[in-house]
Amino acid sequence: MATTAGGSSWAREKALPIPDRNMIIIMEPFDSPREAKALPKFTKIFTSISTTFQSISSTRCRSMFSILIATLPSFLANLIKNPTPSDKKRRETQKILALDGLRGVACLFVFHAHYSYSFSNCLEEAPTEQLRDRIMYQPYMSLLWSGVAMVDVFFFISGYVLASRPLRLIRSQQVSKALSAISSAVFRRALRLYLPSMALIVLVALMTHLRFFEAGNNFYWQAHIGKVGPQEPPPPYFTSFWDQIWDALMDCYRMFDNTIPWGAFNVPYTDTGAARPQATIYDPHLWTIPVEFKCSMLIFMMLTLTAPLRTSWRMTINGGLGLNCLFTERFAELLFIAGMFFAEIDMIRAERHGQQVELDPSFHQRHNYNLPPARLQNLPFLQPIMSRRNFMSNLLGLAMFILGLFFLSTPSQSADVYPQFQTVLSWVPTYIQEKDDFVRVIGAIMTTWPVATSNWLAPLFSNSVAHYLGQISFALYLVHGAVIKSLWYWLQPIVNEWVAGKPVWAMPSGPFIRLWLIGYVIVLPTVLWSADIFWRVIDQRCVALARWVESKAV
Repeated sequence: MATTAGGSSWAREKALPIPDRNMIIIMEPFDSPREAKALPKFTKIFTSISTTFQSISSTRCRSMFSILIATLPSFLANLIKNPTPSDKKRRETQKILALDGLRGVACLFVFHAHYSYSFSNCLEEAPTEQLRDRIMYQPYMSLLWSGVAMVDVFFFISGYVLASRPLRLIRSQQVSKALSAISSAVFRRALRLYLPSMALIVLVALMTHLRFFEAGNNFYWQAHIGKVGPQEPPPPYFTSFWDQIWDALMDCYRMFDNTIPWGAFNVPYTDTGAARPQATIYDPHLWTIPVEFKCSMLIFMMLTLTAPLRTSWRMTINGGLGLNCLFTERFAELLFIAGMFFAEIDMIRAERHGQQVELDPSFHQRHNYNLPPARLQNLPFLQPIMSRRNFMSNLLGLAMFILGLFFLSTPSQSADVYPQFQTVLSWVPTYIQEKDDFVRVIGAIMTTWPVATSNWLAPLFSNSVAHYLGQISFALYLVHGAVIKSLWYWLQPIVNEWVAGKPVWAMPSGPFIRLWLIGYVIVLPTVLWSADIFWRVIDQRCVALARWVESKAV
Protein backbone atom coordinates (compact mmCIF):
# COMPACT_ATOMS: atom_id res chain seq x y z
CA MET A 1 0.00 0.00 0.00
CA ALA A 2 0.48 3.41 -0.16
CA THR A 3 2.37 5.58 -0.16
CA THR A 4 6.43 7.19 -1.15
CA ALA A 5 8.61 7.85 0.88
CA GLY A 6 11.91 8.25 2.19
CA GLY A 7 13.27 7.51 5.53
CA SER A 8 10.41 7.86 7.92
CA SER A 9 7.59 7.04 5.56
CA TRP A 10 6.85 4.91 2.57
CA ALA A 11 5.17 7.62 0.51
CA ARG A 12 7.64 10.48 1.03
CA GLU A 13 11.04 11.02 -0.55
CA LYS A 14 13.71 12.20 1.86
CA ALA A 15 14.25 15.56 0.24
CA LEU A 16 13.70 18.13 2.97
CA PRO A 17 11.01 20.77 2.48
CA ILE A 18 12.06 24.38 2.27
CA PRO A 19 11.98 25.80 5.81
CA ASP A 20 9.03 28.01 6.59
CA ARG A 21 7.54 29.76 9.58
CA ASN A 22 5.16 26.90 10.18
CA MET A 23 8.02 24.56 10.91
CA ILE A 24 8.33 23.06 14.34
CA ILE A 25 11.23 21.36 16.03
CA ILE A 26 10.73 17.75 16.97
CA MET A 27 13.00 15.07 18.30
CA GLU A 28 13.40 11.42 17.52
CA PRO A 29 10.78 9.13 19.10
CA PHE A 30 11.32 8.44 22.76
CA ASP A 31 14.17 10.97 22.78
CA SER A 32 12.60 14.12 24.19
CA PRO A 33 13.50 15.69 27.55
CA ARG A 34 9.95 15.16 28.81
CA GLU A 35 10.15 11.44 28.06
CA ALA A 36 13.65 11.27 29.48
CA LYS A 37 12.39 12.73 32.78
CA ALA A 38 9.56 10.22 32.77
CA LEU A 39 12.03 7.34 32.55
CA PRO A 40 14.88 8.13 34.98
CA LYS A 41 15.31 4.55 36.12
CA PHE A 42 15.42 3.24 32.57
CA THR A 43 17.94 5.92 31.64
CA LYS A 44 20.25 4.79 34.45
CA ILE A 45 19.95 1.19 33.31
CA PHE A 46 20.72 2.04 29.70
CA THR A 47 23.58 4.29 30.77
CA SER A 48 25.09 1.36 32.65
CA ILE A 49 24.68 -0.91 29.64
CA SER A 50 26.23 1.70 27.36
CA THR A 51 29.21 2.11 29.73
CA THR A 52 29.69 -1.65 29.81
CA PHE A 53 29.62 -1.74 26.02
CA GLN A 54 32.29 0.94 25.80
CA SER A 55 34.53 -0.99 28.20
CA ILE A 56 34.47 -4.20 26.21
CA SER A 57 37.87 -4.73 24.66
CA SER A 58 37.31 -8.01 22.87
CA THR A 59 36.50 -7.51 19.21
CA ARG A 60 34.40 -10.66 19.14
CA CYS A 61 32.36 -9.63 22.17
CA ARG A 62 31.92 -6.15 20.76
CA SER A 63 30.69 -7.63 17.47
CA MET A 64 28.25 -9.91 19.28
CA PHE A 65 26.96 -7.00 21.34
CA SER A 66 26.53 -4.93 18.17
CA ILE A 67 24.49 -7.73 16.62
CA LEU A 68 22.35 -7.86 19.76
CA ILE A 69 21.74 -4.11 19.59
CA ALA A 70 20.84 -4.40 15.90
CA THR A 71 18.08 -6.89 16.70
CA LEU A 72 16.41 -4.57 19.20
CA PRO A 73 13.65 -2.14 18.19
CA SER A 74 15.19 1.15 17.15
CA PHE A 75 13.93 3.16 20.12
CA LEU A 76 15.50 0.69 22.58
CA ALA A 77 18.73 0.55 20.58
CA ASN A 78 18.90 4.35 20.58
CA LEU A 79 18.45 4.44 24.35
CA ILE A 80 21.33 2.01 24.83
CA LYS A 81 23.65 3.78 22.39
CA ASN A 82 22.61 7.29 23.49
CA PRO A 83 21.09 7.00 26.99
CA THR A 84 20.95 10.75 27.56
CA PRO A 85 18.62 12.98 25.53
CA SER A 86 20.24 13.86 22.24
CA ASP A 87 20.79 17.45 21.21
CA LYS A 88 20.29 16.46 17.60
CA LYS A 89 16.96 17.84 16.40
CA ARG A 90 15.13 17.31 13.19
CA ARG A 91 13.05 20.01 11.61
CA GLU A 92 9.90 18.98 9.86
CA THR A 93 6.66 20.70 9.04
CA GLN A 94 3.86 19.88 11.44
CA LYS A 95 1.51 18.86 8.66
CA ILE A 96 3.94 16.28 7.24
CA LEU A 97 4.65 14.98 10.74
CA ALA A 98 0.93 14.57 11.46
CA LEU A 99 0.29 12.87 8.11
CA ASP A 100 3.18 10.49 8.79
CA GLY A 101 1.60 9.61 12.11
CA LEU A 102 -1.80 9.12 10.48
CA ARG A 103 -0.21 6.80 7.91
CA GLY A 104 1.35 4.80 10.75
CA VAL A 105 -1.96 4.45 12.58
CA ALA A 106 -3.71 3.50 9.33
CA CYS A 107 -1.08 0.84 8.68
CA LEU A 108 -1.70 -0.58 12.15
CA PHE A 109 -5.41 -0.84 11.25
CA VAL A 110 -4.47 -2.68 8.04
CA PHE A 111 -2.64 -5.18 10.22
CA HIS A 112 -5.83 -5.50 12.31
CA ALA A 113 -7.78 -6.34 9.15
CA HIS A 114 -5.41 -9.06 7.99
CA TYR A 115 -5.03 -10.41 11.52
CA SER A 116 -8.83 -10.74 11.65
CA TYR A 117 -8.73 -12.66 8.36
CA SER A 118 -6.73 -15.35 10.16
CA PHE A 119 -9.99 -16.30 11.93
CA SER A 120 -12.51 -15.87 9.12
CA ASN A 121 -13.66 -13.60 6.34
CA CYS A 122 -14.96 -11.02 8.77
CA LEU A 123 -16.86 -9.22 5.99
CA GLU A 124 -18.82 -12.24 4.75
CA GLU A 125 -18.74 -14.85 7.53
CA ALA A 126 -22.48 -14.44 8.09
CA PRO A 127 -25.44 -12.90 6.24
CA THR A 128 -25.25 -9.13 6.10
CA GLU A 129 -28.52 -8.89 8.02
CA GLN A 130 -26.69 -10.42 11.00
CA LEU A 131 -23.41 -8.58 10.56
CA ARG A 132 -25.01 -5.14 10.46
CA ASP A 133 -26.22 -5.50 14.06
CA ARG A 134 -22.82 -6.41 15.50
CA ILE A 135 -20.86 -3.67 17.21
CA MET A 136 -17.66 -4.29 15.23
CA TYR A 137 -19.47 -3.37 11.99
CA GLN A 138 -20.94 -0.10 13.21
CA PRO A 139 -19.71 3.25 11.82
CA TYR A 140 -16.39 4.41 13.28
CA MET A 141 -15.84 1.10 15.13
CA SER A 142 -15.42 -0.77 11.83
CA LEU A 143 -12.46 1.46 10.90
CA LEU A 144 -10.29 -0.37 13.44
CA TRP A 145 -10.01 -3.27 10.95
CA SER A 146 -11.03 -1.78 7.62
CA GLY A 147 -8.06 -2.37 5.36
CA VAL A 148 -9.71 -0.97 2.23
CA ALA A 149 -10.53 2.33 3.96
CA MET A 150 -6.97 2.70 5.24
CA VAL A 151 -5.55 2.15 1.76
CA ASP A 152 -7.63 5.11 0.58
CA VAL A 153 -6.01 7.17 3.33
CA PHE A 154 -2.57 5.99 2.17
CA PHE A 155 -3.21 7.16 -1.37
CA PHE A 156 -4.35 10.65 -0.35
CA ILE A 157 -1.32 11.09 1.92
CA SER A 158 1.00 9.93 -0.87
CA GLY A 159 -0.37 12.52 -3.27
CA TYR A 160 -0.18 15.26 -0.65
CA VAL A 161 3.39 14.51 0.45
CA LEU A 162 4.85 13.78 -2.98
CA ALA A 163 3.52 17.06 -4.37
CA SER A 164 4.44 19.27 -1.41
CA ARG A 165 8.07 20.05 -2.19
CA PRO A 166 7.65 20.61 -5.96
CA LEU A 167 4.62 22.81 -5.32
CA ARG A 168 6.50 24.80 -2.70
CA LEU A 169 9.27 25.45 -5.22
CA ILE A 170 6.79 26.28 -7.99
CA ARG A 171 4.95 28.75 -5.80
CA SER A 172 8.21 30.45 -4.83
CA GLN A 173 8.91 30.99 -8.54
CA GLN A 174 11.75 28.45 -8.62
CA VAL A 175 10.37 26.40 -11.50
CA SER A 176 13.74 25.08 -12.64
CA LYS A 177 14.45 23.74 -9.14
CA ALA A 178 10.96 22.25 -9.04
CA LEU A 179 11.52 20.41 -12.32
CA SER A 180 14.85 19.16 -11.03
CA ALA A 181 13.18 17.90 -7.84
CA ILE A 182 10.47 16.16 -9.89
CA SER A 183 13.11 14.53 -12.11
CA SER A 184 14.97 13.26 -9.06
CA ALA A 185 11.77 11.88 -7.53
CA VAL A 186 10.79 10.12 -10.78
CA PHE A 187 14.23 8.52 -11.02
CA ARG A 188 14.15 7.20 -7.45
CA ARG A 189 10.48 6.28 -7.22
CA ALA A 190 10.66 2.80 -8.73
CA LEU A 191 13.68 1.89 -6.63
CA ARG A 192 12.02 3.28 -3.52
CA LEU A 193 8.89 1.18 -3.96
CA TYR A 194 10.07 -1.97 -5.69
CA LEU A 195 13.41 -2.76 -4.03
CA PRO A 196 11.93 -3.32 -0.53
CA SER A 197 8.99 -5.20 -2.07
CA MET A 198 11.34 -7.48 -4.02
CA ALA A 199 13.40 -8.03 -0.89
CA LEU A 200 10.26 -9.08 0.96
CA ILE A 201 9.22 -11.53 -1.77
CA VAL A 202 12.66 -13.18 -1.80
CA LEU A 203 12.73 -13.22 2.01
CA VAL A 204 9.32 -14.92 2.16
CA ALA A 205 10.51 -17.46 -0.44
CA LEU A 206 13.53 -18.25 1.74
CA MET A 207 11.28 -18.59 4.79
CA THR A 208 9.04 -20.92 2.79
CA HIS A 209 11.93 -23.14 1.76
CA LEU A 210 13.17 -23.23 5.36
CA ARG A 211 9.67 -24.47 6.32
CA PHE A 212 8.65 -21.45 8.39
CA PHE A 213 5.16 -21.80 6.88
CA GLU A 214 4.82 -25.59 7.13
CA ALA A 215 2.69 -25.56 10.29
CA GLY A 216 0.72 -22.64 8.88
CA ASN A 217 0.00 -24.57 5.69
CA ASN A 218 -1.30 -27.53 7.68
CA PHE A 219 -3.49 -25.25 9.78
CA TYR A 220 -4.83 -23.38 6.75
CA TRP A 221 -5.92 -26.46 4.82
CA GLN A 222 -7.49 -28.02 7.93
CA ALA A 223 -9.34 -24.93 9.17
CA HIS A 224 -10.19 -23.12 5.94
CA ILE A 225 -13.81 -23.82 5.02
CA GLY A 226 -15.06 -21.24 2.55
CA LYS A 227 -15.60 -17.96 4.37
CA VAL A 228 -14.72 -19.30 7.81
CA GLY A 229 -11.26 -20.16 8.99
CA PRO A 230 -8.05 -18.47 7.80
CA GLN A 231 -8.53 -16.69 4.48
CA GLU A 232 -4.99 -16.22 3.12
CA PRO A 233 -2.96 -19.36 2.31
CA PRO A 234 0.77 -19.41 3.04
CA PRO A 235 3.03 -19.79 -0.01
CA PRO A 236 3.64 -23.40 -1.14
CA TYR A 237 6.91 -25.21 -0.56
CA PHE A 238 9.21 -26.13 -3.48
CA THR A 239 11.50 -29.12 -3.04
CA SER A 240 14.26 -27.47 -5.04
CA PHE A 241 15.80 -24.36 -3.53
CA TRP A 242 16.43 -22.84 -6.95
CA ASP A 243 12.85 -23.55 -8.05
CA GLN A 244 11.67 -21.63 -4.98
CA ILE A 245 13.92 -18.66 -5.76
CA TRP A 246 12.97 -18.70 -9.45
CA ASP A 247 9.31 -18.68 -8.48
CA ALA A 248 9.95 -15.67 -6.24
CA LEU A 249 11.72 -13.83 -9.06
CA MET A 250 8.78 -14.55 -11.35
CA ASP A 251 6.51 -13.07 -8.70
CA CYS A 252 8.67 -9.93 -8.77
CA TYR A 253 8.27 -9.89 -12.55
CA ARG A 254 4.51 -10.19 -12.19
CA MET A 255 4.53 -7.14 -9.92
CA PHE A 256 6.57 -5.17 -12.49
CA ASP A 257 4.37 -6.31 -15.38
CA ASN A 258 1.30 -4.97 -13.62
CA THR A 259 2.92 -1.54 -13.48
CA ILE A 260 2.60 -0.97 -17.24
CA PRO A 261 -0.96 0.34 -17.74
CA TRP A 262 -0.91 -0.23 -21.49
CA GLY A 263 0.52 -3.77 -21.38
CA ALA A 264 -1.44 -6.43 -23.22
CA PHE A 265 -1.33 -8.66 -20.15
CA ASN A 266 -1.88 -5.96 -17.58
CA VAL A 267 -3.95 -7.57 -14.83
CA PRO A 268 -4.12 -7.01 -11.08
CA TYR A 269 -1.13 -8.36 -9.20
CA THR A 270 -3.28 -10.85 -7.30
CA ASP A 271 -4.97 -12.25 -10.44
CA THR A 272 -3.28 -15.60 -11.11
CA GLY A 273 -5.37 -16.81 -14.02
CA ALA A 274 -4.74 -14.20 -16.72
CA ALA A 275 -1.33 -12.99 -15.56
CA ARG A 276 1.54 -13.48 -18.00
CA PRO A 277 4.21 -14.45 -15.43
CA GLN A 278 2.97 -17.67 -13.82
CA ALA A 279 4.15 -17.71 -10.22
CA THR A 280 3.09 -17.98 -6.62
CA ILE A 281 1.75 -14.84 -5.01
CA TYR A 282 4.09 -14.56 -2.04
CA ASP A 283 2.32 -11.56 -0.52
CA PRO A 284 -1.05 -10.51 -1.96
CA HIS A 285 -0.90 -7.27 0.04
CA LEU A 286 1.65 -5.97 -2.47
CA TRP A 287 -1.16 -5.19 -4.92
CA THR A 288 -0.93 -1.56 -3.77
CA ILE A 289 2.70 -1.14 -4.90
CA PRO A 290 2.04 -0.97 -8.68
CA VAL A 291 -0.92 1.33 -7.96
CA GLU A 292 1.32 3.62 -5.88
CA PHE A 293 3.91 3.75 -8.66
CA LYS A 294 1.47 4.46 -11.49
CA CYS A 295 -0.35 7.17 -9.55
CA SER A 296 2.96 8.71 -8.46
CA MET A 297 4.00 9.00 -12.09
CA LEU A 298 0.65 10.65 -12.84
CA ILE A 299 1.29 13.24 -10.11
CA PHE A 300 4.80 13.97 -11.36
CA MET A 301 3.55 14.33 -14.94
CA MET A 302 0.82 16.76 -13.88
CA LEU A 303 3.27 18.80 -11.80
CA THR A 304 5.63 19.02 -14.77
CA LEU A 305 2.88 20.07 -17.17
CA THR A 306 1.37 22.70 -14.88
CA ALA A 307 4.55 24.09 -13.31
CA PRO A 308 4.75 27.18 -15.58
CA LEU A 309 1.03 27.96 -15.29
CA ARG A 310 -0.70 30.48 -13.09
CA THR A 311 -2.15 29.14 -9.89
CA SER A 312 -5.75 29.52 -11.06
CA TRP A 313 -5.06 27.54 -14.23
CA ARG A 314 -3.16 24.82 -12.40
CA MET A 315 -5.88 24.45 -9.77
CA THR A 316 -8.61 24.34 -12.42
CA ILE A 317 -6.84 21.63 -14.41
CA ASN A 318 -6.05 19.53 -11.34
CA GLY A 319 -9.54 19.93 -9.90
CA GLY A 320 -11.20 19.11 -13.21
CA LEU A 321 -9.11 15.99 -13.73
CA GLY A 322 -9.82 14.91 -10.15
CA LEU A 323 -13.58 15.23 -10.68
CA ASN A 324 -13.28 13.27 -13.90
CA CYS A 325 -11.52 10.48 -12.00
CA LEU A 326 -14.23 10.51 -9.32
CA PHE A 327 -17.12 10.14 -11.76
CA THR A 328 -15.31 7.57 -13.94
CA GLU A 329 -14.44 5.44 -10.89
CA ARG A 330 -10.66 5.88 -11.07
CA PHE A 331 -10.54 6.24 -7.33
CA ALA A 332 -6.83 5.68 -6.69
CA GLU A 333 -5.92 8.37 -9.22
CA LEU A 334 -8.50 10.68 -7.66
CA LEU A 335 -6.97 10.33 -4.19
CA PHE A 336 -3.47 11.14 -5.42
CA ILE A 337 -4.73 14.15 -7.37
CA ALA A 338 -6.82 15.28 -4.39
CA GLY A 339 -3.74 15.09 -2.18
CA MET A 340 -1.84 17.32 -4.60
CA PHE A 341 -4.80 19.70 -4.94
CA PHE A 342 -5.28 20.20 -1.21
CA ALA A 343 -1.54 20.51 -0.61
CA GLU A 344 -1.59 23.60 -2.81
CA ILE A 345 -4.71 24.94 -1.10
CA ASP A 346 -2.84 24.74 2.21
CA MET A 347 0.08 26.66 0.72
CA ILE A 348 -2.23 29.37 -0.59
CA ARG A 349 -3.82 29.70 2.85
CA ALA A 350 -0.41 29.92 4.51
CA GLU A 351 0.69 32.65 2.10
CA ARG A 352 -2.44 34.68 2.72
CA HIS A 353 -1.86 34.42 6.46
CA GLY A 354 1.61 35.88 6.06
CA GLN A 355 3.54 32.61 6.40
CA GLN A 356 5.31 32.55 3.06
CA VAL A 357 8.21 30.18 2.53
CA GLU A 358 11.40 31.74 1.15
CA LEU A 359 9.56 33.56 -1.59
CA ASP A 360 11.15 35.80 -4.16
CA PRO A 361 11.19 39.43 -2.89
CA SER A 362 8.95 40.52 -5.75
CA PHE A 363 6.49 37.66 -5.33
CA HIS A 364 3.78 39.69 -3.59
CA GLN A 365 4.09 42.58 -6.02
CA ARG A 366 3.66 40.29 -9.00
CA HIS A 367 0.59 38.66 -7.47
CA ASN A 368 -0.84 41.86 -5.98
CA TYR A 369 -0.84 40.48 -2.45
CA ASN A 370 -1.29 43.16 0.21
CA LEU A 371 -0.70 41.22 3.39
CA PRO A 372 0.05 42.71 6.80
CA PRO A 373 3.60 41.99 7.94
CA ALA A 374 3.91 39.15 10.43
CA ARG A 375 4.76 41.57 13.25
CA LEU A 376 1.51 43.50 12.64
CA GLN A 377 -0.50 40.29 12.96
CA ASN A 378 0.71 40.07 16.56
CA LEU A 379 -0.75 43.46 17.55
CA PRO A 380 -3.28 43.23 20.41
CA PHE A 381 -6.27 44.58 18.46
CA LEU A 382 -5.78 41.88 15.77
CA GLN A 383 -5.52 38.98 18.21
CA PRO A 384 -9.30 38.49 18.75
CA ILE A 385 -9.86 38.40 14.99
CA MET A 386 -7.04 35.92 14.43
CA SER A 387 -8.14 33.82 17.41
CA ARG A 388 -11.77 33.70 16.22
CA ARG A 389 -10.69 32.75 12.71
CA ASN A 390 -8.42 29.98 14.01
CA PHE A 391 -11.19 28.67 16.26
CA MET A 392 -13.70 28.49 13.41
CA SER A 393 -11.11 26.88 11.12
CA ASN A 394 -10.30 24.22 13.70
CA LEU A 395 -13.98 23.64 14.43
CA LEU A 396 -14.74 23.20 10.74
CA GLY A 397 -11.79 20.83 10.40
CA LEU A 398 -13.01 18.74 13.33
CA ALA A 399 -16.54 18.54 11.89
CA MET A 400 -15.13 17.53 8.49
CA PHE A 401 -12.92 14.90 10.15
CA ILE A 402 -15.83 13.34 12.06
CA LEU A 403 -18.12 13.29 9.01
CA GLY A 404 -15.27 11.94 6.89
CA LEU A 405 -14.76 9.06 9.31
CA PHE A 406 -18.45 8.21 8.93
CA PHE A 407 -18.17 8.11 5.13
CA LEU A 408 -14.93 6.15 5.43
CA SER A 409 -16.81 3.54 7.50
CA THR A 410 -18.98 2.56 4.52
CA PRO A 411 -18.87 -1.27 4.29
CA SER A 412 -17.33 -2.80 1.19
CA GLN A 413 -19.92 -5.61 1.11
CA SER A 414 -23.68 -5.01 0.75
CA ALA A 415 -23.44 -1.47 2.07
CA ASP A 416 -27.01 -0.73 1.03
CA VAL A 417 -28.29 -3.19 3.64
CA TYR A 418 -26.93 -1.02 6.47
CA PRO A 419 -29.60 1.57 7.42
CA GLN A 420 -26.93 4.11 8.46
CA PHE A 421 -25.56 4.34 4.92
CA GLN A 422 -28.67 4.02 2.76
CA THR A 423 -29.25 7.78 2.56
CA VAL A 424 -25.62 8.52 1.68
CA LEU A 425 -25.54 5.81 -1.00
CA SER A 426 -28.74 7.21 -2.54
CA TRP A 427 -26.82 10.41 -3.33
CA VAL A 428 -24.34 8.53 -5.55
CA PRO A 429 -25.11 8.67 -9.30
CA THR A 430 -26.95 5.56 -10.40
CA TYR A 431 -24.42 4.62 -13.10
CA ILE A 432 -21.60 4.29 -10.53
CA GLN A 433 -21.05 0.58 -9.96
CA GLU A 434 -18.87 0.73 -6.84
CA LYS A 435 -21.01 3.09 -4.79
CA ASP A 436 -19.32 2.16 -1.53
CA ASP A 437 -15.92 3.08 -3.01
CA PHE A 438 -17.34 6.39 -4.20
CA VAL A 439 -18.42 7.32 -0.67
CA ARG A 440 -15.24 6.02 0.95
CA VAL A 441 -12.84 8.04 -1.19
CA ILE A 442 -14.75 11.21 -0.34
CA GLY A 443 -14.52 10.16 3.30
CA ALA A 444 -10.76 9.60 2.96
CA ILE A 445 -10.30 13.15 1.67
CA MET A 446 -12.51 14.65 4.37
CA THR A 447 -10.70 12.65 7.07
CA THR A 448 -7.10 13.18 6.01
CA TRP A 449 -6.98 16.80 4.91
CA PRO A 450 -8.01 18.27 8.32
CA VAL A 451 -5.20 16.32 9.99
CA ALA A 452 -2.73 18.43 8.01
CA THR A 453 -4.46 21.73 8.75
CA SER A 454 -6.15 21.58 12.16
CA ASN A 455 -4.26 22.45 15.33
CA TRP A 456 -6.77 20.33 17.22
CA LEU A 457 -6.26 17.15 15.19
CA ALA A 458 -2.55 17.27 14.41
CA PRO A 459 -1.42 16.47 17.99
CA LEU A 460 -3.36 13.19 17.82
CA PHE A 461 -0.99 11.98 15.12
CA SER A 462 2.25 13.81 15.92
CA ASN A 463 3.01 12.15 19.26
CA SER A 464 5.92 9.76 19.73
CA VAL A 465 3.91 6.56 19.23
CA ALA A 466 2.23 7.72 16.02
CA HIS A 467 5.53 9.16 14.77
CA TYR A 468 7.27 5.82 15.35
CA LEU A 469 4.50 3.94 13.53
CA GLY A 470 4.85 6.43 10.69
CA GLN A 471 8.59 5.79 10.48
CA ILE A 472 8.19 2.03 10.12
CA SER A 473 4.84 2.12 8.27
CA PHE A 474 6.12 0.87 4.90
CA ALA A 475 8.06 -1.94 6.56
CA LEU A 476 5.06 -2.72 8.77
CA TYR A 477 2.84 -2.95 5.71
CA LEU A 478 5.31 -5.29 4.00
CA VAL A 479 6.13 -7.75 6.78
CA HIS A 480 2.89 -8.19 8.72
CA GLY A 481 1.40 -10.76 6.35
CA ALA A 482 4.39 -13.09 6.58
CA VAL A 483 4.42 -12.89 10.39
CA ILE A 484 0.70 -13.68 10.61
CA LYS A 485 0.92 -16.66 8.24
CA SER A 486 4.01 -18.12 9.87
CA LEU A 487 3.86 -17.37 13.60
CA TRP A 488 0.12 -16.99 14.21
CA TYR A 489 -1.03 -19.78 11.89
CA TRP A 490 1.27 -22.05 13.91
CA LEU A 491 0.14 -20.77 17.31
CA GLN A 492 -3.59 -20.30 16.71
CA PRO A 493 -4.61 -23.99 16.99
CA ILE A 494 -2.42 -24.34 20.11
CA VAL A 495 -3.97 -21.31 21.81
CA ASN A 496 -7.42 -22.33 20.59
CA GLU A 497 -7.06 -25.75 22.20
CA TRP A 498 -6.23 -24.08 25.50
CA VAL A 499 -8.97 -21.41 25.30
CA ALA A 500 -11.97 -23.30 23.92
CA GLY A 501 -11.06 -26.42 21.98
CA LYS A 502 -13.66 -25.62 19.34
CA PRO A 503 -13.49 -24.29 15.78
CA VAL A 504 -13.71 -20.53 15.61
CA TRP A 505 -17.06 -20.62 13.82
CA ALA A 506 -18.57 -22.68 16.67
CA MET A 507 -16.97 -20.71 19.49
CA PRO A 508 -19.01 -18.49 21.86
CA SER A 509 -18.13 -14.81 21.86
CA GLY A 510 -16.32 -14.91 25.21
CA PRO A 511 -13.70 -17.54 24.30
CA PHE A 512 -13.34 -16.00 20.85
CA ILE A 513 -12.51 -12.58 22.33
CA ARG A 514 -9.93 -14.23 24.61
CA LEU A 515 -8.40 -16.06 21.65
CA TRP A 516 -8.31 -12.86 19.61
CA LEU A 517 -6.66 -10.84 22.40
CA ILE A 518 -4.08 -13.50 23.30
CA GLY A 519 -3.04 -13.76 19.67
CA TYR A 520 -2.94 -9.98 19.34
CA VAL A 521 -0.64 -9.63 22.36
CA ILE A 522 1.72 -12.17 20.78
CA VAL A 523 1.59 -11.15 17.13
CA LEU A 524 1.57 -7.34 17.34
CA PRO A 525 4.92 -6.99 19.18
CA THR A 526 6.46 -9.52 16.78
CA VAL A 527 5.17 -7.59 13.78
CA LEU A 528 6.47 -4.27 15.14
CA TRP A 529 9.84 -5.79 15.98
CA SER A 530 10.13 -7.42 12.53
CA ALA A 531 9.06 -4.19 10.83
CA ASP A 532 11.62 -2.19 12.81
CA ILE A 533 14.45 -4.50 11.74
CA PHE A 534 13.23 -4.58 8.12
CA TRP A 535 13.03 -0.77 8.14
CA ARG A 536 16.61 -0.36 9.35
CA VAL A 537 18.27 -3.26 7.53
CA ILE A 538 16.45 -3.15 4.18
CA ASP A 539 14.14 -0.17 3.76
CA GLN A 540 16.56 2.58 4.75
CA ARG A 541 19.36 0.98 2.75
CA CYS A 542 17.14 0.84 -0.32
CA VAL A 543 16.57 4.59 0.08
CA ALA A 544 20.32 5.15 0.36
CA LEU A 545 20.96 2.92 -2.65
CA ALA A 546 18.44 4.84 -4.75
CA ARG A 547 20.19 8.11 -3.88
CA TRP A 548 23.60 6.59 -4.60
CA VAL A 549 22.45 5.32 -8.01
CA GLU A 550 21.06 8.77 -8.79
CA SER A 551 24.32 10.44 -7.77
CA LYS A 552 26.25 8.16 -10.12
CA ALA A 553 23.81 8.62 -13.00
CA VAL A 554 23.57 12.41 -12.88
